[in-house]
Amino acid sequence: MAIGTLAAIIQKVRYLTGTANNFQLTDDQIKDFINSFYLYDFPARFRSLKLKDVYTFETIRGIATYPFDSERYTTIENPCYCMKRQMKLFTNQSNFFGTYYNWQNQQNIDFGNGTSGPYGGTATSLPVVRSVNNDPNNINYPASRVQNILITANTATGTVNVTDDGNGILYQVDDQGAFVANVGTVDYQTGVFAFTYANAITIPPVSPLPQGGSNPIQLQYNAVVLNIPISILFIQNQFTLWPIPDRGYSVELTAYRQPTQALEDAVGDTGVPEQIEWWETIAFGAAKKVYENRLDPDGVTLMDKGLAERYALNEIRTYAQLGSQQIGTIFTDQLQNNYGSNNWGIGNAV
Repeated sequence: MAIGTLAAIIQKVRYLTGTANNFQLTDDQIKDFINSFYLYDFPARFRSLKLKDVYTFETIRGIATYPFDSERYTTIENPCYCMKRQMKLFTNQSNFFGTYYNWQNQQNIDFGNGTSGPYGGTATSLPVVRSVNNDPNNINYPASRVQNILITANTATGTVNVTDDGNGILYQVDDQGAFVANVGTVDYQTGVFAFTYANAITIPPVSPLPQGGSNPIQLQYNAVVLNIPISILFIQNQFTLWPIPDRGYSVELTAYRQPTQALEDAVGDTGVPEQIEWWETIAFGAAKKVYENRLDPDGVTLMDKGLAERYALNEIRTYAQLGSQQIGTIFTDQLQNNYGSNNWGIGNAV
């Protein structure tokens, strides 16, 4: 049996827990304990440079927000690139939108006449930025909801609101923001809105109103000039680019792979951890969970001792890797290709 594979970890757990066969503890149960420890208990400080990877996604014209694959990756950091050009990374919305003007346009696109419609109009600034993850019937956690369009009208009994699902469908929401009905469509490129409310838009008890007392239906939306993105915001497991891309671009960021992916293998149990020396640590951690389920404090204490010894070994290996890396200074770039003798920068050879 190869050392360090998933099969070896399972066998080690059996030795540590005294469960020699499937009648006492099945392989699938052991795998559940292994996955639980590997995902939720294995210390994050042992993420080594071997887990560091390049996370890549492609942009789509007019789309500002993109999901992050949090099941396979974690911890986004610099450097970030779009079309191989370095981008500025933000993790704070206030700083990001404080740098890039994000106020919405306001425009009366129609006027209520006491009926449910149809109503409609055309946005004066194009293209219209679509909402993302904004369908209350299909909110895809953990990505957050980004609402960029609102059509609102006051009535005699309150306010009627309509927004989009990000795919060209307009829907009406109630006072709690819950779905009421699909009411129309929007073309993000041409800015054409067409909708029929689920209820009549009556005249509100306020005055004066424009157009002889009719009820204004106001569109609130974002409209931007599309261009190559130069900045990126990472928050709530998704990316927001600015400017919003005008075509497809490759965006590359530095990220850490989730260690659990390493144990998955289509052929038998031959997957191995990201670092081969982790295999016994994972075995002790899974065995500890077995003893916890058995309510065996002596077994838990023994596994804790084994875990402490292996954590110490893992930490030494991680520090050894990090210690071999160069510490950045204000002069570091002078030694790199961007500024070196072959690229017309500092230190250029004559």
